[in-house]
Amino acid sequence: MSVPIERRLPNHALRALRQSLHMSQSEFARAVQHAGQALGEPNTCNKRLIQKWESGEHTDCRPNYRRALERVTRAPYDRLGFLNAGSVQPAPTPWRALAAIESLHGGRGQPVPAAYDRLRHAFEKPVRADAGSVELIEAATDRFFDREHHQRASVLQSALTRHIDAIAALLTGTSRDALRRRLTLAGGKSAALAGWLAFDQADTEGAHRWWDSALAAARTTGDGALFACALTYLSHSAAERGDPATAWQLAHTAAAHAGADPRTRAWTTGRAAQEAAQFGEAPTALNELNRAVKLGGELPPSTPGDGTPPWARFVDAAYIWAVAANVHGHLGNTIEAHTAATRAIAALAAGQTKIRALILAEAAYATAAVGEMDFAMNYASEAATLAETLESTPARRRLRALIPLLPRPLNAPARELVQHITID
Repeated sequence: MSVPIERRLPNHALRALRQSLHMSQSEFARAVQHAGQALGEPNTCNKRLIQKWESGEHTDCRPNYRRALERVTRAPYDRLGFLNAGSVQPAPTPWRALAAIESLHGGRGQPVPAAYDRLRHAFEKPVRADAGSVELIEAATDRFFDREHHQRASVLQSALTRHIDAIAALLTGTSRDALRRRLTLAGGKSAALAGWLAFDQADTEGAHRWWDSALAAARTTGDGALFACALTYLSHSAAERGDPATAWQLAHTAAAHAGADPRTRAWTTGRAAQEAAQFGEAPTALNELNRAVKLGGELPPSTPGDGTPPWARFVDAAYIWAVAANVHGHLGNTIEAHTAATRAIAALAAGQTKIRALILAEAAYATAAVGEMDFAMNYASEAATLAETLESTPARRRLRALIPLLPRPLNAPARELVQHITID
């Protein structure tokens, strides 16, 4: 029987469970069908029925659907958010629910959009995690970092926010310390990436709230690598507001917490070198750069299962030599910058990624600085196309720095490039 629209209460618990499995409504419906077949109780579940359950239009389901749902979600029926669950679960402690939400959303100022919905859900519909669901969350978290290199921030942000919603829901209902730590770490990683996506879209305030959450997760879990990741992202924000000294301090501190992974260490040390060069500390910049090159100057591209933290998988020899070109360029060492850019291009792997756009932009600047305008224009044109397609703010920013180096009067290709990279 359908509930009148004005009396419907959304079934947040069922929705959160479905999202924790990373299934669309259609995929979830097919899973319920398959579970029914496995139980010897065929059903005709479809997307529309899932919508009715989640919207609160239907607050009950037949026994065979109950058993199929329990099989798919691995949760008892009384945890699925239906009104006739048969037994009333004790309400979660509000302070524990609030802590779970705030640990992922910063707990400072106004939370990210729709946080009030997540808080209400945390109070009313706790969901308990098991080892299997946590493994799914961890794998999905890592995949978001991979997707970031190939997708626009504006496209990925909403999916990542839903992922964080699912983590918050699971944290609220999970009491086992080992599982809570893993969920907190996954939430912290996701918050760090959400901050980077917000920053890439010029939402600095939102970015800092997410990074506060990531730092809180790093402190809670004692995970130095996550701490280093968040600080490195923060260094970009400090640089953007014109404070290279703070940016250097953040990156330098990140390098001290990066752990043993060579890609993470090369990334954080390279960032420190870039910011030291920005405020004219040449000896410090070159010292940091030498360490970064020793760590990453020969690194091949990352491969699945090599143990690299997800945020550092993009770091390889091509990226590190592009960093070297950037550092030397800011120090006025045009020959060294050109040499480093040449090595970056030689090591550059195929693929349409934001990092490729940034490396090409860096190479364009370094080659233009020594007068090799044909190479510079070729690199810049490809970088501009990628930067526009993927909305890569760092690449577009570096390309804009190239404009003063273009010979005057601008020829037709140069005018087209300038128009391409100055449109926001």
